[in-house]
Amino acid sequence: MSVTTEQLVTLSEHISYLSMPTNLGFIRFFDGAGKDCVYLIDSGNDETTGARILDFIKANFPDSTLKAIINTHSHADHCGGNSYLVRETGCEVWASRGEAYLMEYPTIETQLIWGGTPIHDLRSKYLLANPCRVQKVFDGEEEFFFHCMEGEISFKVISLPGHYVDQVGFLLTDTDGKKVMFAGDVLSGRNSIRKHWIQYLLDETKTKESLFKIQTVEADFFIPGHGDIVDNIEGIAELNLLAILETEDMIVDELKSPKTTEELLKSVADRSGIVLKTSQFCLIGSTLRSYLSGLYENGRIDYVIEENRMVWKRKSVNRF
Repeated sequence: MSVTTEQLVTLSEHISYLSMPTNLGFIRFFDGAGKDCVYLIDSGNDETTGARILDFIKANFPDSTLKAIINTHSHADHCGGNSYLVRETGCEVWASRGEAYLMEYPTIETQLIWGGTPIHDLRSKYLLANPCRVQKVFDGEEEFFFHCMEGEISFKVISLPGHYVDQVGFLLTDTDGKKVMFAGDVLSGRNSIRKHWIQYLLDETKTKESLFKIQTVEADFFIPGHGDIVDNIEGIAELNLLAILETEDMIVDELKSPKTTEELLKSVADRSGIVLKTSQFCLIGSTLRSYLSGLYENGRIDYVIEENRMVWKRKSVNRF
């Protein structure tokens, strides 16, 4: 399916987003020399998506130049179109330091999920983007400006790790004063959470910290990586946090009888009505291990090594 003008939702003078399975930011302005410039935030899940985005730009903004793709993080559904767009347009790729490494060496992602060299079944476009070079690297939080004919567009990089290694979000303030926050996958929309109550995350503790942090951001619009735009952050951030806290409680409840990680994965999947195929087994399994680490570090669960197995259990609470 092609990308259509109906998917381009205008938010301010120069900022829009493409409403897609992975939402993409779209910044367009005329610079001081009168050149028509386009910047993308994320690029979708594969080279086919990249081709559709480029076709859309050529059809609707034929005199524009794609200057750069600015990535929130390096998961394939957010940077999968990079390699095609770079190859076809010569645009740059911008990303945070940690995510830049992973975009240049994407096999690390499947190794992280598997915990070693992955089986070939995981080497698909859904988990493994084509590698791409990153020309501009963000080291921590920073602010820079796009200079356009009407003034300056402020672009703030905000650190939001947890879902992935060095994920960032972007707060843009347009020349008309409108503020737009592209949140990456620290936020998922309501429909996305209902569909996938257990969301992938790499660091459960940092994810919660990032959810609290994003609630302090002032913006007119918040764009989650997946799902509908919102103009009030509180409700959707709380729903994301609730999903995490309920998953914590479910894990602790399942550990009323000690279980290995794989036994616990089956219990959690059964209880959540999830039918695990290969990719889900690995993704939810990786997420579960991240939860176990967080719960262990916070003193809610413990483990023992017995009969050459790591067995998890609820931690005994001294009530006196």
